[in-house]
Amino acid sequence: MFRRALAAVAASALVLILVGLPAQELEAQTAFGFQGNWGSEADFGVGGRLLVNIPNVNLEAVASADVFFPDGDVDWLEFNGNVFYHFHMPDAPNMLPYLGGGLNVTRLSFNGSSTETGLNLGGGVRFLRPGLTPFIEARAVISDADQFVITVGLLFGPTAFN
Repeated sequence: MFRRALAAVAASALVLILVGLPAQELEAQTAFGFQGNWGSEADFGVGGRLLVNIPNVNLEAVASADVFFPDGDVDWLEFNGNVFYHFHMPDAPNMLPYLGGGLNVTRLSFNGSSTETGLNLGGGVRFLRPGLTPFIEARAVISDADQFVITVGLLFGPTAFN
């Protein structure tokens, strides 16, 4: 019950942020990419990501989907929707660190199936390069399917935002 209330509060906050922005700030830039993951409970995984920048407010919405390959006869899928605040570092203009959180939905199949909803808290760094942008990220998943996840990947498209 508490987790559902927390998820509703997080989703409401995102809607309020987006509704409160002037129309010109909603002209977003997008990037997409591929990623590899290591999860403390789910072992190795692979997935994809879509990043939508909201200009002039240092916010971006990131959606990702991952399939993990844990030991045994278990299917582990994760779907994530996060909002990150990115920081500009004048002394290191090719690095873009970010922090934030969002929602996690984990689908587990092992002698039946279950779906767990929880929260993500984490951050990472993008290394800005023309064409391809590598990134590394760490996040904690807080749910009945708790785990710590480290993700590395490549993004295609604009990732150096205002």
